[in-house]
Amino acid sequence: MSFFALILKNLLRRPSRSLLTILGIAIGICAVVALSSLAWGFEHTWENTYKARGIDLVVAKPASHSGMPGLFPETIKGDLQRLPHVREATGILADLFSVEDSTGILIAGWEERSFLWDHLTLQQGRWPDESTGKAVAMGTLAAETLGKSLGSKVQLETAEFTVVGIFSSPALAENSAIIMKLPEMQALTDSEGRVNFLEARLAPGTTPAELESLRLRIRNDFKGLTAFAPREVPQADVGIRLAKAMSLATSFIALIVGATGVANTILMSVFERVQEIGILLAIGWRRTYILGMILLESVLLSCGGGVVGCVLGIVTVKMLQVVPFIHGKIAGEISWSLIGIAFLVALLLGVLGGLYPAWIASRMSPTTALRHE
Repeated sequence: MSFFALILKNLLRRPSRSLLTILGIAIGICAVVALSSLAWGFEHTWENTYKARGIDLVVAKPASHSGMPGLFPETIKGDLQRLPHVREATGILADLFSVEDSTGILIAGWEERSFLWDHLTLQQGRWPDESTGKAVAMGTLAAETLGKSLGSKVQLETAEFTVVGIFSSPALAENSAIIMKLPEMQALTDSEGRVNFLEARLAPGTTPAELESLRLRIRNDFKGLTAFAPREVPQADVGIRLAKAMSLATSFIALIVGATGVANTILMSVFERVQEIGILLAIGWRRTYILGMILLESVLLSCGGGVVGCVLGIVTVKMLQVVPFIHGKIAGEISWSLIGIAFLVALLLGVLGGLYPAWIASRMSPTTALRHE
């Protein structure tokens, strides 16, 4: 019997135990794939939003207790536009609301004639303006989620608004958003004259050194405000950092449980095969062969769990994206690099879970092992 055939035979001796061990590893890897995919997808959703808007610089306060950036005077926009390399800027007031039966809907107030509207495609109706009164435009996914169409009424806090437009956007986050005129949003949130974002476009040809100099000047001139590159905004968000920390902690716990299961299975297998290991040592097997055999058994179990876990993780992400609370807000990002990382984690768990049982097996005395009952 070949070396690898012996390993497979050992694993198949207790098929139920091996399958349960594979399932334990699979659950841990599934958690890694699913939670990491959603966390990365959330970050990239917002990166794509700023890319679609053509934003080069975002000015905001550190996030408040609500997870959204703090408020500051809208008049700072004029000072920002006078700085070198700033071509145009606009103020935004945005927050997350519970709207009717849906939670976590992004509501944003935009200036009427700002460049933000340029990348949106109006599917139906018109944009809110001074002639529409209390009116909003809804992204296609927001309208679908809330069951709204042109002319529908939507209750936001204590005020009722009319849907006058339905739009689509290259950015997923905006397709799930509701947009109104900035003064209406300020009145709705009792934030007259204040915003929580300034988004700017810079002059063509602005060098990285000039951009960094501009960011430093903004921090010095506008106390309490920070200038972010678009990709840095989601990384600075308290809610996103908390979600990533929770996903990391959950994945870690699941992986510890999986690794413990592997170690337990392999250790039990070693104790059941004491005499067999003693015979192998007696007929001339080197202790390194015994060590390698037990380690390979552990690694094969973990690799099997890794494959199953990756498949389960992909399926879980696809299923979560149709859940109403998440649908349209996050695009889980499954990449080959993520699958590769997850599989390497499974491989590492197999090595770590098999080290102690392999050491125990390789240190056995052939005489003692052969007398074992």
